[in-house]
Amino acid sequence: AGALGVGYINIMYAPYIEGMSYKEMKQEAQHLIFSCSQSAFSRGGQTLFLDFNIHTGVPKYLRNIPAIGPSGKPTGKTYGDYADTARQFTLAMLDVWREGDCYGHPFAFPKCDFHINEDTLNDPKQYELLEYACQIASENGVPYFIFDRDEITLSACCRLRTTITDNYMIQHPESMRFCGFQNITINLPQAAYRAGRGNWDALLKEIDKAIEIAVKAHLQKKLFVGKLMSSPEMPLWEIGKKAKDGRPYADLETSTYIVGILGLNECLQFMTGRELHEGEDMIREGLRIIAHMYMRVKEAGKKYNLKFSLEESPAESASRRLAKVDVRNYPEAAEIVKGNIEKDEFYYTNSVHLRPDAPVDMITRIFLQSKFHTMIESGAIIHAFVGEERPPASSILNLVKKTFKNTQAAQLTISPEFTICSDCKKVTQKLTDICKYCGSRNVYGITRIVGYYSRINNWNKSKIGELADRHKGNYSLKDLLPKKVNVSAEPCASKC
Repeated sequence: AGALGVGYINIMYAPYIEGMSYKEMKQEAQHLIFSCSQSAFSRGGQTLFLDFNIHTGVPKYLRNIPAIGPSGKPTGKTYGDYADTARQFTLAMLDVWREGDCYGHPFAFPKCDFHINEDTLNDPKQYELLEYACQIASENGVPYFIFDRDEITLSACCRLRTTITDNYMIQHPESMRFCGFQNITINLPQAAYRAGRGNWDALLKEIDKAIEIAVKAHLQKKLFVGKLMSSPEMPLWEIGKKAKDGRPYADLETSTYIVGILGLNECLQFMTGRELHEGEDMIREGLRIIAHMYMRVKEAGKKYNLKFSLEESPAESASRRLAKVDVRNYPEAAEIVKGNIEKDEFYYTNSVHLRPDAPVDMITRIFLQSKFHTMIESGAIIHAFVGEERPPASSILNLVKKTFKNTQAAQLTISPEFTICSDCKKVTQKLTDICKYCGSRNVYGITRIVGYYSRINNWNKSKIGELADRHKGNYSLKDLLPKKVNVSAEPCASKC
């Protein structure tokens, strides 16, 4: 099972909490976030993989939509009428995410997907919320900055992104339900090994074969799951039957069938002897490969009247597994994989990313990786793996604004590292073997494995190797501090 993304949560909550004091709103935000972060939902004591999509204002397409309130009845107002309440609730939720749990530890889930559009930058009240989100990002890295430029989007998972094109859903937000059916990842380096060094035509043919297999697998699973949803005696009947709005909770005909990407950097390295960051011509070749994949999945969509799209596969385990399979079956792979083969810490670079330790600065990394994002419709993300550095909020604000205005990046997040002591429960803002507060060695480190925080001692060896390479990269934001920018560390409750 994948993530569950909850859209417009601060806006949809607004009709229910109108008239509350800020203290009451924050209590409601605490109840919401703490309840959804508890380890009580699935076997093994796991939390739900939840994304809360919050907005600095009410998007234009929702402002004139009749609002639904208590008892599921229209309130007589539009969502635009609740703009102030929605902003206050955004602030309350940000306060809770900033404070963390009862020990001050950052929440892994629910994730804070903070949406930014032109209004965020131009409306002073919304801009204050952005400033505050950047302050929180400086302290614990919790916000994910989602850039809404022209489309109506909902984010979930590590980077999964859905564009809303159904006008009925826009007019009836209570019917907003989506399903990313499954993700099948294309191993680009293996396609290169099969094609042969420098043989571009053969490479594209190998990629086409892999996409055909992925499409076939999607169709086979769709048929099987459809049978499980077909009648009351079947196990998935509840999610397949029609809801009160006349639509099934999960509609396989409108679901998104995802084709993932892995190892573009290694694919190019094998074909040319150079990596993504080593020249504009490498970026052009990379774009040509991804554009080819984009066209092929669109052709599959037209052929089967389904929505197929590309995604940057998070690949927590696939980057290791596929690299190990290739090293075993293709001797040339040993020269291409990243990490340390002797320590069994080797891997393929994530999706279309530059390798973690590529000798480029953060601005260059964002600029180059974002060139691919318009073709990767189901989600892409750029990490600033800042390690123990805590960049000033104003540097993050400057980076977020530049990224929004000057690139096509879909999502950006600041990813610091922490050590948590199991004895005194305190947090050290770097990775260390000894608690600096009580001297205990009973500690564990956390940072983002891909798009979410997790304990490093639970990672596979390849991710440990990638973490070491992250530390070699240049993700510093110190040089991005603009002049005459004043970002308050205090909440803006009185102003919003």
